[in-house]
Amino acid sequence: MTSITSTNSAALLILQQTASVQPNHQPDAGSGDLLAVANGISEQVSSALQPTQAQSKISGSLFSLNHLSINKLKLDLIDRTGKALGVDQANFASREDFVDAMQKALGKLKMKGGDNAVRGLEKELGLDKLGVSIQDVINSAKDPEANDKLTKALEKQAKSNLRLDEVASQRFPIQLDEAGTYSL
Repeated sequence: MTSITSTNSAALLILQQTASVQPNHQPDAGSGDLLAVANGISEQVSSALQPTQAQSKISGSLFSLNHLSINKLKLDLIDRTGKALGVDQANFASREDFVDAMQKALGKLKMKGGDNAVRGLEKELGLDKLGVSIQDVINSAKDPEANDKLTKALEKQAKSNLRLDEVASQRFPIQLDEAGTYSL
């Protein structure tokens, strides 16, 4: 005959009590799903389900560090243009005052240096590559949320940059090998 130690008998008593209570125990409304997930039965909630390709692209675009914000680019360009004209946005209480100061600075630049000075500044800021003028940037600064000429030019540039990235990834496809390192 085998003997049972006091530690084992206590555990045996707990198991017997649990077994006798379970048939009468009614689970909560949400605990059925929890039990099904714990046992790997549920298809509704599971960590084993992989996201679809569309879900992966959406997640990538929302949380990517490479995500371009047209509004951020636009505001940065407005700020850089103001500084190039000698006008700092931080020195003005309102956007209207900042825009007026930019307009006055552009007028002074035209009077002192003429159109060549304006074109030189546009080239320095990269506005010539976008196909916009300093006046377009100043007009955009009046209402940064508007879908104006500057916004459309920045969107066009962003789309062309994405296409270049796609072409580069097709020419040089980078993949992960079994060890988790990058390879061509």
